[in-house]
Amino acid sequence: MKLHRDLSNLCDGIPLNMPRLAVIGSQSAGKSSLVEAVSGICVPRDSGTCTRCPMECSMSTTEGPWSCNISLRISYASDGESVVTAKSTQFGPTITDKKDVEIWIRRAQAALLNPLLSHSDFFDKTEKELKKRSNALQFSKNVVCVHISDPDLTDLSFIDLPGLIQNSNDEDITLIRNLVVNAVSGSNTLILVTIPMSDDMQNQAAFRLAKDADPAGERTIGVLTKPDTLSAGATGHLQNWKDTLEGKLYPLKHGYYCVRLPNDAERNRNRSHVDFQKLESRFFESTSPWNTIADRARFGVPSFVANISGLLVQLIEKNLPELRAKVAQLLSECKEELATLPALSTSDPFTEVCLRITQFCQDFQSAVFGEQQKSMVRTNRNRYNDFKRDIERTRPNFLPDRVRHYGSIDREAERVPAIGPVIDVQQVKQAISSSIGWELPTHVPYDATKNYILTFTSLWNQPAIACFHDVFANTSEFIRKVMGEHFGQFKNLEKHVASVVQVDLQRFKKETLERLAEMIELEDVSAWTQNEELFRSEKDFWLRVYYNAAKSSYIITPSQQLHDVNRNDGDFDVLNVMAMVRAYFQVAHKRVIDYVPLTIEHALNQAFTKNLRKSLFESLQLDPSDEADYDWFADLLIEDPLLAKKRTFLEDRKDRLELIKKRLDTFERGTED
Repeated sequence: MKLHRDLSNLCDGIPLNMPRLAVIGSQSAGKSSLVEAVSGICVPRDSGTCTRCPMECSMSTTEGPWSCNISLRISYASDGESVVTAKSTQFGPTITDKKDVEIWIRRAQAALLNPLLSHSDFFDKTEKELKKRSNALQFSKNVVCVHISDPDLTDLSFIDLPGLIQNSNDEDITLIRNLVVNAVSGSNTLILVTIPMSDDMQNQAAFRLAKDADPAGERTIGVLTKPDTLSAGATGHLQNWKDTLEGKLYPLKHGYYCVRLPNDAERNRNRSHVDFQKLESRFFESTSPWNTIADRARFGVPSFVANISGLLVQLIEKNLPELRAKVAQLLSECKEELATLPALSTSDPFTEVCLRITQFCQDFQSAVFGEQQKSMVRTNRNRYNDFKRDIERTRPNFLPDRVRHYGSIDREAERVPAIGPVIDVQQVKQAISSSIGWELPTHVPYDATKNYILTFTSLWNQPAIACFHDVFANTSEFIRKVMGEHFGQFKNLEKHVASVVQVDLQRFKKETLERLAEMIELEDVSAWTQNEELFRSEKDFWLRVYYNAAKSSYIITPSQQLHDVNRNDGDFDVLNVMAMVRAYFQVAHKRVIDYVPLTIEHALNQAFTKNLRKSLFESLQLDPSDEADYDWFADLLIEDPLLAKKRTFLEDRKDRLELIKKRLDTFERGTED
């Protein structure tokens, strides 16, 4: 039982499914009287609800004098949410006089109901003061732990839950019900239900909750109270309760016990614990039908305590192998999770900050140049490929004869459809005619060609700027990710680095947009190329394509054999303009789809990463030997509260699991009781 008590204190908040005994019952079912009879102490008694938080009572036999220690196990915050690390604290001094236990339990309960006050504020409160005060909470899920050392007691440990209530506000009724339901849900929890014989079994709310949690009745133990309230004439009730005790009604694996507890008048006479047991024994020996039942171990508090203690010990011993395996598993998982947390700094603050910034800059630069963490480069390349298709869609959509040639003559059309309208021979003729000034006869004005060229080059600015913004967003998101990896552990440092990064990003964003605007403007003002060989090749190809498409009686595709062009044809000048415009597109767009990505990478990403280290170290122009500056660096390395909270939780859990493992190992070797 000592092992059980120690493990119960250590495993709070750890899912070990420890064997335990939970005492439940409705208000005024005799639950408080049962606790007193079992433990030999007095617990708070008031009209209405007096138990407003769970009370864990553990009793152990001692060779020394009687003593009692009270502690508070805090597992929940004032809002009812679980705290990161459960803790147990001693409440008050060791009690050596049984008469003082009740007031100290009242004080402990008041301390839990007023979580914002210091526990010591309640050490000197009187019963009258405690009853008069208005508590911050009506009920608490935190536990008052009472440990009794008594030479005359049987080893036993149980948790006493607040009594189920009906006449209160819905919030309190639900809170207590949920508290009881959670307490009895564990498969290793023995459910001890106090059942007053003054009422029918069908009216017992606690018994119904026990049956919901334990339909087969394998973990439930019934304790029948108040047999002295049944008159000799209530033969029907007496027979029903007799049948229940004998297992004929509402059978349970561990059966029922019947106890006769002191009434108020008997308690007021200050009789001893032994006197009450004698009084109880005489009652069952002399009162029908209880004296006719053969199994006498089912009557009286002493028999009940001895049997229940033995049952709990059996359950504990049975579960030891499973408990050891579960502790080993949880300890391993806890250590693994701790290993995933970033290591705490062991350097002085200035050195640590400098090292982290240096590594951050190196990792980001490697990502920009595609040496490591290549996801950024892959995303940018995909976006540049989309930009290439956007530019290709701006090509002039010439179709010499739109009536006969309803099919595509463009080798790119199926892969990347053009976004512009179809332009046929008649439309080009009109464009040439509109461009004629004082040119000599048969001379085609250059403006006709230039206007068509500027029509598609004027469309390049929008996709170029859109591409830049997407790449800039990707860069910003990626650097936030890398900052989180390097500085997320230290939110102050991450915030400082982010502020410097943001300023630099905006500066290089502005410069890159200016560079892009200048480059696009070159294509938007005039048409010029020195790549004459490619231009002539493309012009000759497209002239033949357009000529054959205009003169053939069938649909022409680029894969078919093209006939030579008749330069004396009346439409030659028109088709030649088409071919020159398309040839210039083939030349100009190829340099744009290269130089826009190159400009973005060079002016934004590469320039930014090359300047990053300089900017960050300039932001740290402080003297680490100066005390104030040293404190500033130390503040940068304050661990993120959420991460620190998680670390504290895991380290506390690991420490407690290691203690549990040690206690189990010690018990297995037989070196303690």
